Amino acid sequence: MKKFIAMVAMLLPLAVMAQEKKDASIPVPATENTFRMAAELSKYGYANNDALSLIQAARMAKQAGYVAQKQDKTEEAGTATGGEKKEKVGSISLDPTKLLADAKAKAGDDGVLLALIDDVQNGVRGAVGGAKYVVERVNAHSTDVYRISFRAQELAIVTVIGDGDTDLDLYIYDENGNLITSDTDYTDDCICTFTPRWTGVFVIKIVNRGNVYNQYVLRTN
Repeated sequence: MKKFIAMVAMLLPLAVMAQEKKDASIPVPATENTFRMAAELSKYGYANNDALSLIQAARMAKQAGYVAQKQDKTEEAGTATGGEKKEKVGSISLDPTKLLADAKAKAGDDGVLLALIDDVQNGVRGAVGGAKYVVERVNAHSTDVYRISFRAQELAIVTVIGDGDTDLDLYIYDENGNLITSDTDYTDDCICTFTPRWTGVFVIKIVNRGNVYNQYVLRTN
């Protein structure tokens, strides 16, 4: 009994040092759903050669003011290149300029689509200081690792949307190595929400379970 009490006493400090666990009751903000929808439209447009989907993705991205941001990452051991995979043109993008240029190339002489492209280019204003994101590629059976700071007592949201070719899993750890939350279903559409107890650096791990690389978009609020 004494040994058991001693073990509990040793483990208690470790529990105290863990950050806040995932709260499943936290609703995903509408802005996050907009981001996911824009990314899915982009992915669908490239996969199906659909100009209209790219135009709609560009409209949403421009209105929200999404801004590409470089994030330093490291890669844990895995297959260097993975199996054979046909290179996709675009795959996924949230850059309105690129989306509209690609949509125009697919639209041909379709006057309706060309008019919609012109409307987004000239008639849609972008938000100031919009959401930051990064587009990256995780190799087959590999893990991309990011270290990103989040503020105390503020809702933290991490979203990953892949190109659809493999299963991606998302894990969030605090600075002490404690697993805070994860999304490990059988898709490459992942989202995690949590509220840090203190301001600090969190480790974001994106694991590719498939035999080919996966191009994904990562957003953190």
